[in-house]
Amino acid sequence: MWPRCTAASPTSGTRTWPSDPLSRRHGAEGCRAVEPLPATRRRSPTRRCVMACSVSRCAVSHRLRGSTMRFGVSIPADGRFADPAAIRAVVEAAEDLGYDSAWFSDHIAVPAYATEGTSPCWYDALACCLVGAGWTRRLRFGTDVLVLPYRHPLVVAKLVATADQLSGGRLTIGAGVGYIRGEFEALGTPAYEQRGAVTTEYLDVLRTAWESSGSLSFQGNYLQFTDVHLEPNPRQRPFPLWAGGNGAAARRRAALHANGWHPLFPSPSRYKDGREEILRLRAAAGLSDTFTFSLSTALARIRLSDRDGERAASVRRDLPDEYDYRPDVPTTETGRPYFVGTPDELASDVRTYASAGVDHVVLRFWTPAQPIPVTEFVSQMERWMRHVAPTTRGT
Repeated sequence: MWPRCTAASPTSGTRTWPSDPLSRRHGAEGCRAVEPLPATRRRSPTRRCVMACSVSRCAVSHRLRGSTMRFGVSIPADGRFADPAAIRAVVEAAEDLGYDSAWFSDHIAVPAYATEGTSPCWYDALACCLVGAGWTRRLRFGTDVLVLPYRHPLVVAKLVATADQLSGGRLTIGAGVGYIRGEFEALGTPAYEQRGAVTTEYLDVLRTAWESSGSLSFQGNYLQFTDVHLEPNPRQRPFPLWAGGNGAAARRRAALHANGWHPLFPSPSRYKDGREEILRLRAAAGLSDTFTFSLSTALARIRLSDRDGERAASVRRDLPDEYDYRPDVPTTETGRPYFVGTPDELASDVRTYASAGVDHVVLRFWTPAQPIPVTEFVSQMERWMRHVAPTTRGT
């Protein structure tokens, strides 16, 4: 149960918050309007309740001192989690527990045929990042991943650069090509079959905008502009712009047009091979600037007892062919999915991926096929920082 909490409201005196902030806002499907959260920078009563049983930020920071592996958390903002109170509770838990970053996925206009696999109610990824930065002081925010062909790249460049300045340099853009054909058609993008080339070109537009000063010009196959000014530049120099995707074209895109690789749960051996390929491509092109090797995991689940596995059963769904882009969930030699198991097993998984060259991990404690309530989501986050992360110090 979501803990009940009685606290003083800034507008109406004493107030009792509900046992579950989702129960009176959502049915099984869709979105509804919700009451606004208090306009205050102090911790909300909901946040105080969620964190009451969690380790403090200071305790976690002390435990993880000396750790080189960075951990982020992918926060769902769709379906049952498409709720301001739920998103804020998880964001603020991530800040308090000492996570490096919070990440949001991207959809804009979901076609009806795809709603079985993708919720029709999906909060905008960039909006979640920007509002989340206002709720927090330290936590970084990223997109896991932003579908670049969906938006005009100069609009993205302006929005992200401004937000990076206002947030104190706490944004990362993970960028990808997308996969739902009907969404491309609804948004009037270039042809679906050209989305890889479009993404590569839009990455170049973003870097041109963010790494230049004065008048800008660009002549590409999908976008051309001459003598325009687009300021401010981002606060971070260089701005972290990571390319998603697992295939050869995605690895080449990351190596030559971005400064990070953020693939979707390849196996450790595939990750190591991809990393070596990217390093070769960068060396051949004379590129020696800082590059980040990140990983977006499949389901992450910390089991402290045998009963913890009961919720891991997948919900079977018949999905359109576009969803076949997802790789198989990687497993260990014993058949256990990576990042699902006991704390010792998960710490071993982290070390295995670190040996493959990963230096940043985004954990996914919730998937549409393995849904859990907000309280259990936060509990999994706390378990990771209490039982797994400290044992990976120095990894």
